[in-house]
Formats: sequence, structure tokens, C-alpha cells
Amino acid sequence: MTCNPSKSSLHRATAIKAALALLVASACPAMAQNANPDQGRLVIGAAALAHVQARVIGIEPDSNSVTLRGPRGNIAVIEVNPEVADVKKLQIGDVVDIAYKNAILIGVDRVATSGIRERIDTETAVPASGGVVATARRVEVLATVQKIDRKHRQVTLRGPTRTEVLDVAPDVSLDHLKVGDSVRAVFVAAAAAQVSRDGADVK
Repeated sequence: MTCNPSKSSLHRATAIKAALALLVASACPAMAQNANPDQGRLVIGAAALAHVQARVIGIEPDSNSVTLRGPRGNIAVIEVNPEVADVKKLQIGDVVDIAYKNAILIGVDRVATSGIRERIDTETAVPASGGVVATARRVEVLATVQKIDRKHRQVTLRGPTRTEVLDVAPDVSLDHLKVGDSVRAVFVAAAAAQVSRDGADVK
């Protein structure tokens, strides 16, 4: 990226905090209990949650995250706060009902990669209220822009292993992007607000 490194790092840290705040704000199980499973999306305050039934195809106990295949075959990696659910109690093939906040795009630059894609995942510690330090998975990826929804501020990126739909942070401009562009994108991974199996919360 062409930004000044120190300013870029400061901006990126601020963006990660803001993105995590959005994820945490929507990750309260009590808020999600009234969710209607028949709705594709539900609004909780100013935060929108996706609520779907999906099949578990991957489990990462160390990061307490799961890889899910949705009803349309789409694949998503979802971070799960241990207070929301314990992924170690899940098994490959389980079908779960999950309410989650989409991954949030916090930075994007066009690059010349000749179709090469790669992905770098890192854990980022973010100070939260009350002296608590939360973690979020910061993902940097070389990807191809497949779709831009400017009205709803969402971007669909095809990365090295999957295609992901990302919500776009308020301070990220989409003016310079077009479908087919190769980009270096940075986003905070999707986070679960509620996980249940057979009608019971996974605790």
C-alpha cells in the first residue's frame, strides 16, 4: 500500500477498533433471542445480523471459530466469542442456526497481481471497555472484486480459498473500485451473536 506506514498503522488500528465495536455491539445473545429464523436479515438497533441455518465444515478450537457452508453453498469463517458458544462441542456435519455480523472491510487498495491471490490471518488485540482486551481476526487478502453493492455498502471478493461478502466500514471509499479489479483488502472477520443446534444454544 502506498500510505505512510506510521499513519497507515494508526488508521488501521483505529479502523479495527471501530469494526470490532460494530461486531461486539451486535454480538449480544440476549438481543438475538427474538430473531425470526424466516427472515434473511434482522435489525437490532443500528446493527444488522444475518440469521441462517448452515452446516459445519470446519472447526478451529484454538481461535474458537467455525467454517460454515450456507444454504446456497457459500462458505464463511465465523469467529465465536467463547461466551456466545463453545465450538469444541460441535462436530463436522452438524447443522446449526447462527446469527452473525458480516465481516467488515476496513481497507482496500487496487494492485497489479495478474490473478495471484493470497491470504494472511493475524490475531489483533483490541482494548475494550472495563479494561477487557478482546481479540478479532484481522485478515489481509489479495483478491478479485466480484460484485460491488454501493447502495448497501457491500463488496464481494474472491480470495484464494473462498468468496466472501464484506460490509464496508464508513470511512472506506468505493469510488475507485470496479468489478474485476485485483485488490489488497484488509477486513475484520465475521462474528457470531448466537449459535444453536437442534433448538439448544451451544454452550
